[in-house]
Amino acid sequence: RSFLVDFLSSTHIAMVDSRFKYDAVFALGLMEYYNGLMGSYDRVVGAGESDKIFKALTKALGMTAEQVKDDAEAVTNFAKASPPATILATMEGTEAAADQRIGAAFSGISKSLYSTSFSIGLFKVMEISGIETSKANVEEWAKALQVNPSKVATDLETYKLNKNKLANAEEMLREIEIREKKKLAERLEAKAKALAEKAAKKAEEAKEASA
Repeated sequence: RSFLVDFLSSTHIAMVDSRFKYDAVFALGLMEYYNGLMGSYDRVVGAGESDKIFKALTKALGMTAEQVKDDAEAVTNFAKASPPATILATMEGTEAAADQRIGAAFSGISKSLYSTSFSIGLFKVMEISGIETSKANVEEWAKALQVNPSKVATDLETYKLNKNKLANAEEMLREIEIREKKKLAERLEAKAKALAEKAAKKAEEAKEASA
């Protein structure tokens, strides 16, 4: 819960800033961050619950989950279909993106508030397109977008740190699940053995009674 509260609070603070402007890369970063936080939630409480929370969260922020998902998908498709050189050229404004939402996000960020969610969206674009998310690469892309390279590099360090924490939490959850399944199997085996012994005892008693 504390992670979600922090996520909601930090996003709200960014969005109420007069310099903030919503865009599709921000949407991708928002979804990526949320999915990272909630990746294991449905396994614990039941399928579909994380979607319900995401809808409530986006509504609280004055957005709709459908719009955020649609915009995030547009950026994902662009990253999948475009060579890195094309993405960089689109950032620099020397090449137009087929989807105007992409061009608007890239051209507008230098004049808007640069948020952590935009950074995460940018890192996700790099990962999808096969670009290593290294300090040098993110600084190069930051310069193409005309944003502060040191801010993006700092966000990258935090992003990688959080990914490691989430990966460790995921591994811990898997280990717990394995232990619980093993305990359940042992209980079922013991129950089946007890029933078999009980049945065998009744059969023996019935045999003795008929003798």
